[in-house]
Amino acid sequence: MDILAYTYGYAAHEAEAGITYDLSEINLWESTPWKSLSHGLFLTMLSMGLMAGTVAIATPATAQALRSGMNGEAVAEVQTLLRNQGFAIAYGANGAGRGRFGPQTEAAVRNFQKRAGLSVDGIVGPQTLSRLRGGGNGTGGPSPARPSAQARMLGRGSKGDQVAELQTMLRNKGYSISYGADGSGRGVYNDSTINAVRQFQQNAGISVDGIAGPQTFAALRGGAAPARSTQAAAPAAAQGQYRINTQTRPLNVRTGPGEQYSVATTLAHGTVINVLNQSNGWAQIAPGRFVTTRFIQRM
Repeated sequence: MDILAYTYGYAAHEAEAGITYDLSEINLWESTPWKSLSHGLFLTMLSMGLMAGTVAIATPATAQALRSGMNGEAVAEVQTLLRNQGFAIAYGANGAGRGRFGPQTEAAVRNFQKRAGLSVDGIVGPQTLSRLRGGGNGTGGPSPARPSAQARMLGRGSKGDQVAELQTMLRNKGYSISYGADGSGRGVYNDSTINAVRQFQQNAGISVDGIAGPQTFAALRGGAAPARSTQAAAPAAAQGQYRINTQTRPLNVRTGPGEQYSVATTLAHGTVINVLNQSNGWAQIAPGRFVTTRFIQRM
């Protein structure tokens, strides 16, 4: 800008002093209607400056790597993508944290990069952004194979990365799982996770027990479920009509096969029920509904 200002000032001096230049012997300049050397130089530099500015404006903001301390809509998009993947990023009561690349966002980026097999630096470059958006690994090659998350059966009280992955897969399929306002529910096998697992199992046509075993994980990943031969089918004699036999008090109907599950409703003494199957002292009478076998009597 200093050079442009100087050139323009000198052009004014040429005009006032009547200074002209004979450039007719230079073929390159012969047909150019410039009144002075400085005038032509000024127009040339001005054009170059405008072109440079246009290029700078046209450069997409997404080409810039995002890192701690930055703000804006590009950061907000990254935060949304991370939250959709199950990572906890709190915006605060007034939402002021949205679009601010703070410690929570950086920690979520690092965790995502670690899980995706990327270089862990907490910076959102083209590779990380591509993976967040569901693309490849940013190099054109196949995504690294993910290790199996099913090292053990997951149920009420389980915690850790395996539970967090289970929750993410269920949420991605549209099942409701609440992490809480502070995100502390992520990675904790809580009631909402159990309910989501049960709903998925029922919809997938597999045994409904609220426990995430190999069969449930295989169905969630879209692969073939393990053969059911590992789970003994209820004998025909255990199925059929039964009568509630509690003498006087009603019988609790629970949401799972165990007293640790919540009570959904109660059934009065003498009520006739249809038992679908029995296992470990509990009878399933409907999807997500169980009663203890101690107080039922075959009809």
